[in-house]
Amino acid sequence: MNKSLVSGIDEAGRGSIIGPLVIASVTANKKTIKKFSRIGVKDSKKLSAKNREIFARIIMDESENVMISKLTEKKIDRAVKLRKEYLKNKKFITKNKIIGLNELEAHSMSKIISNMNSHSVFVDSCDVKPQRFKERIESHLNSDMKIYSSHKADEKYVVVAAASVVAKYTRDKEIVKLKRKFGEMGSGYPSDPATRIFLQKWLKKNKTMPDFTRKSWKTWDGL
Repeated sequence: MNKSLVSGIDEAGRGSIIGPLVIASVTANKKTIKKFSRIGVKDSKKLSAKNREIFARIIMDESENVMISKLTEKKIDRAVKLRKEYLKNKKFITKNKIIGLNELEAHSMSKIISNMNSHSVFVDSCDVKPQRFKERIESHLNSDMKIYSSHKADEKYVVVAAASVVAKYTRDKEIVKLKRKFGEMGSGYPSDPATRIFLQKWLKKNKTMPDFTRKSWKTWDGL
């Protein structure tokens, strides 16, 4: 492990009903991280799409390493479905199964971490209990990597903010691809009226849910 390198991990698209959940990691030395801070890299939600693209390209060019994992709608639906089955029946066999979205994220992040050469990694926790999320990740690892899990890590650590920018930029591109093929669909989030209108029209016309959506989301009940 290289003690001069630090990593950050974040995701984009967790609550979306359309498109993948994207997890990204950024590994860089302190000098590069300071540069990211100086030029204005911050939590991706606070940046315009154009600035996310500009910063994402800089981050990917100047970081020691950037890794990206795209969790498909089917993977997400399977994890959510298995969690529902487990909650109904606690005797449900869970060995070697990814139960729930938090576990799916932890498992995916552990795969990324296993390929890192940095000394420590800062993770934006999706669990209400950051320590529990850290332990979930560690349960899939055989490594001495120091993992720091916290809420709003993208606001606390520039390296995590950089990862959030790459994750959001990557997801933005996936949504653009879908729009080119299927038309305007908003941001892909259930709270977006444009997304809800798109889904309502799709259901009315096709009588079935699109393959590029998360069929396990409760949003469908209200459409």
